[in-house]
Amino acid sequence: MAWSIILASYVEAAENAGVKSMVTVFQSAPVKQPLWQTRCLTSVRHWCSQHGYNYQFLGDELFDRVPGTLRTKLAGRTPIIADLARLSLLKDYLESTGGTVLWLDADTLIVDASWAPNTDASVCFGEEYWLDRDRRGRLKAFKQPHNAFMLFSKGNAVLPFLHQVAYSIIERADPAAISPQMIGPKLLKALHSLAQFSLCPQAGALSPSLAHDLVRGSGSTIEAFRVADRPTPCLWNLCGSLALENNHEQYLLELTKAPALFSPLYQ
Repeated sequence: MAWSIILASYVEAAENAGVKSMVTVFQSAPVKQPLWQTRCLTSVRHWCSQHGYNYQFLGDELFDRVPGTLRTKLAGRTPIIADLARLSLLKDYLESTGGTVLWLDADTLIVDASWAPNTDASVCFGEEYWLDRDRRGRLKAFKQPHNAFMLFSKGNAVLPFLHQVAYSIIERADPAAISPQMIGPKLLKALHSLAQFSLCPQAGALSPSLAHDLVRGSGSTIEAFRVADRPTPCLWNLCGSLALENNHEQYLLELTKAPALFSPLYQ
């Protein structure tokens, strides 16, 4: 109960802090990228230019924001180092420059460039409607927050809290017990169950099953998405970490080459 009250107070303070200000969008990726990811990054750059957002891209220098002792502890676990680094980046930038910051993972594709998030908000995370099949082929749907899209404004209380909690978890954790999404989606989902963060369904996430059906032009996941009567995402996290599984990378190449393949979801 105590944690619920504390988290609620963080969220309330965050919601009261939003003001009109410069919007800066951050992304990071290795210098060498697969073609589908390059297309994603290009779509975000064009989107930023259209809406007058400041765009900043970082390479591996992003990881320098994490202390060397933790980088050593997390050797070989680049996604976790990246989770820590981006929290530090966004927190430091807001403290020094102010305004509103947006983090978009490098595998984010803009499919409706006319859409813009509510940058008056103090804090917001993406919301995924994850459609996938279990081992028996039965379709399952999960609605939950994700951190491939994060928005914070100066003065919000949530980002400093997330930063402190994430670093504390990693500093205290047994290296053998650290899981890939420990301070990313898993942490966000656990905190959301208590604090009920503001979520943005227009910033969605694409499951391999839905990607497969979109490339085919039909399928049960498309129908399930329509029946759910949800806002259709204007930007999609393509879940590039799964690119090497079950031909998913080929689907990403097709979808980023022809974003019109997403159109069945908009009908």
